[in-house]
Amino acid sequence: MKSTKMLMLVLLSFVFCIPILPAQAQEEREELNADRPDNSQGPSVVSRGYVQLEAGYNYQKLTSKIRTYAYPTALLRIGLLEGVELRLQGAVKDSVIENGTRRHVKGWGPLSVGTRVRLWEESGWRPEAAISAMLALPLASEVFEPDNVEPQFNLGFSNALTETTDLTYNLGYGWTDGNPESSYGANITRQFVDKVSLYLEVFGSKGKGEPAEHLADAGILYLLLPNLQFDVAAGRRLNKVAPQHFITTGLAFRLPR
Repeated sequence: MKSTKMLMLVLLSFVFCIPILPAQAQEEREELNADRPDNSQGPSVVSRGYVQLEAGYNYQKLTSKIRTYAYPTALLRIGLLEGVELRLQGAVKDSVIENGTRRHVKGWGPLSVGTRVRLWEESGWRPEAAISAMLALPLASEVFEPDNVEPQFNLGFSNALTETTDLTYNLGYGWTDGNPESSYGANITRQFVDKVSLYLEVFGSKGKGEPAEHLADAGILYLLLPNLQFDVAAGRRLNKVAPQHFITTGLAFRLPR
């Protein structure tokens, strides 16, 4: 119940902010680049002095007996310097495990803090690139709390294929539940009409001693305002060991400077 109230509070905050946004629209010059809802973390960095909040809802069916929810998932990005941003990430998690009877596991997921640094700009066939480093802290509900600080690293790249089509891809490495894990992602995003874009993506991960998981998804991005974006996406597994399917929806909002 508390988690539901928190989700409603976040959504209402977005709604009440909308009326003041048009007056600030002329101040927005840069394109809004959000890390959600896709899993291919690109190289975009929030410009100095800007604050960007990305939040949403995520449902995932892991197996025929296990479902997980995260609401809200939240990522706060703060532009500290040109090409450097501060990142804070967290989520409220809710798992439903059905083994004859239903069992709920609820609580705060680990708080993650870190940064993203732009390495270089795009030039010809050389992609734009950035490196991200996050630390998952043992600050969470007991059921989701990691035993130790768990680092995550990511290299993100992006190429503009045409004026309306971008290729984004990444490689990641880190620790989850005390075990090393590598990951990858790649997506193509195309703007079809003004303010509306569609992306197609493949991504996956592999833990030590575990088989690799591969998934694919598609999503729609709708730019409601120059600094407010709505998204919805859905995906499914490409091999049997991966989660069966998932859906996600949310908003990205950049505060006017």
